[in-house]
Amino acid sequence: MNLLLARETPAFLPHGYCYLWQPGVLGLHLVSDTVITLSYYSIPVGLVWFVRHRRDVPFDWIFWLFAIFIAGCGTTHLMEIWTLWHPDYWLAGAVKAVTALASIGTAVALVPLLPKVVKLPSPDQLAAANKELESFSYSVSHDLRSPLRAIDGFARMLAEDHGAALAPDAQRQLGVIRANAARMGQLIDDLLAFSRLGRKAIEAAPVDLAELARTVAEELRREVADRPIEVAIESVPPARGDRSLLRQVLINLLGNAFKFTRGRAPARITFGARRDRGETVYYVRDNGVGFDMAYAAKLFGVFQRLHRAEEFEGTGVGLALVQRIVRRHGGRVWAEARVDEGASFYFTLSGRGAA
Repeated sequence: MNLLLARETPAFLPHGYCYLWQPGVLGLHLVSDTVITLSYYSIPVGLVWFVRHRRDVPFDWIFWLFAIFIAGCGTTHLMEIWTLWHPDYWLAGAVKAVTALASIGTAVALVPLLPKVVKLPSPDQLAAANKELESFSYSVSHDLRSPLRAIDGFARMLAEDHGAALAPDAQRQLGVIRANAARMGQLIDDLLAFSRLGRKAIEAAPVDLAELARTVAEELRREVADRPIEVAIESVPPARGDRSLLRQVLINLLGNAFKFTRGRAPARITFGARRDRGETVYYVRDNGVGFDMAYAAKLFGVFQRLHRAEEFEGTGVGLALVQRIVRRHGGRVWAEARVDEGASFYFTLSGRGAA
């Protein structure tokens, strides 16, 4: 009976039997499949690392699909090694089936994506567009200075020479003209700074952001010495980047916190960091006026403002400058807030100092 049962359900033999256990053949397949397995496994690691550090890349989900598919291919070769000595062919077949499903899903997702990828601008096209935009901004900014100086100059002379003879309302109107000329001049300066940033090379080096934030906060505090402000600079991990550019990030973020906490007694501002999914997230938090998150998408646009100029001064370029600096460092920036309950601005830095 046992002999009959053995004939009806023959046991599988390890794959090594097919090679007659010859050391040369076994070694050839073992080394080859090992190298292929390690190579296949290294590719998904690289893809995942890339997606996690470049979250601005379009169609990032296709990288995850490729990572799963390639990891499955590596596992099939790993099973080839295993079955040399262990006849677990059902398991090997299951691994191949899962890999086949992953390959089908990747192929189906890739086909409609290709026309969209082809339409993406090339690095050379993006560089040319950026250069043209920067040249345009620089030229327009310089061309605007001459008439602006004339407007401010004539308004000033009119106020100095004939101010006493003008009615109070006319004097007020001259003041409005000069104030708006000054604001336009600040807009031009900010636009030039935004334009120059694209041409500045990144000089990456270790940066103590806590020390830098402490220095910036003290400078800002001296400008508003009459206000009760509590500034907490927490211990944060060191960063790597361009010190002057990261200083500008802190000037803008901490400066906004100082500005939008006006009227709070006391104003509370915190600079700190936390770990989130393996990366360091720096933040500036305040208890100021906050903003409606429905308009958060406008925050980092050039000349975009969520508060009236009569309420809070500014040109609407500072946060756009912050975003550009952070992106050039391979990071990202975002914000969370509630009206009258303060705001928190977060940013990451890859540490590679992108050019």
